[in-house]
Amino acid sequence: MDVVRAFALARAAVERLPESVGRALFSAAGTAMGLSGSAGARRLRANQARIRPGLGPVRARLLSAAAMRSYMRYYYECFRLPVLGEDRILARVQLDNDAELRADLASGRSATAALVHAGNWDMAGAWACIDLAPVHTLAERLEPAGLYEDFLRFRTGLGMTIYPVVRGGGGLRALEEDMAAGVCFTPILADRDLTASGVEVRLAGHAMLVAPGPALLAQRTGCAIYPVFSRYERLARRRRAAAGTRWGLRLTVGEPVRAETTPDSDSRERAADVRRMSQEWMDQFEPWLRAHLEDWHMLQRVFVSDLDPERLARARARAAEEGS
Repeated sequence: MDVVRAFALARAAVERLPESVGRALFSAAGTAMGLSGSAGARRLRANQARIRPGLGPVRARLLSAAAMRSYMRYYYECFRLPVLGEDRILARVQLDNDAELRADLASGRSATAALVHAGNWDMAGAWACIDLAPVHTLAERLEPAGLYEDFLRFRTGLGMTIYPVVRGGGGLRALEEDMAAGVCFTPILADRDLTASGVEVRLAGHAMLVAPGPALLAQRTGCAIYPVFSRYERLARRRRAAAGTRWGLRLTVGEPVRAETTPDSDSRERAADVRRMSQEWMDQFEPWLRAHLEDWHMLQRVFVSDLDPERLARARARAAEEGS
């Protein structure tokens, strides 16, 4: 069975199953995957060990099982989102420390956000379209192409404006134009960038590559970068009836990070400022990740020491030639 058809069947089943049954099935699948020795589970444990070192083999497997349950919860909720309705989405999401972000948007300024692959970024986007501002963002091109088109239809159906991540930065330029044309919120999943444009930062003492998008938007538009961390929480009994579930999503807004350069600044100053901003927003994520590591769904190689150095060097050499 191809992956596009598998996703379609899973979505159809989730829309028909009672919430408790669907969640139980996805939770069981997540536990089995997290305890397994599959390549994805091994990579997840290796990434987790960078943030929380010293776990024995049993505790490491239990942590990866919890993380895969969280990841399967993300997929389950994504499949359910189109049939939830605004009231239930609003009831499931709680936003903390949002006063400065809301003031920015209310004043007529757009804002961007740096996100990591944690919690449920799609539910966060759907919620923001309802309660914060129009969401414009980027999406990686998935393979096969049918899967990317499926996710594109899903996200635009939730009210988001989506641009593909393409070589040459066309998607980022489109976001920049949208931010100048009217008030919008441009959250970007930025904890993974394995291209030549990846910015090297430190997380828990380890070098990793992040996407420069949030920093570039801040530099080009003068907007603030708001780190936003997404994690799951068990809802209090009084909220469960309105939410239709015992699981909610808590979004925590960090302190804004602002550019110290403009598009007219010297190129070396701009590059250094992008690195500074990227490190500043990542520094805010570190304590959140340490506290809620089970909600970080990172099954890819992102730390520099885990990457193929020759491949990375070739990509950066090509980028330097194209930019010269």
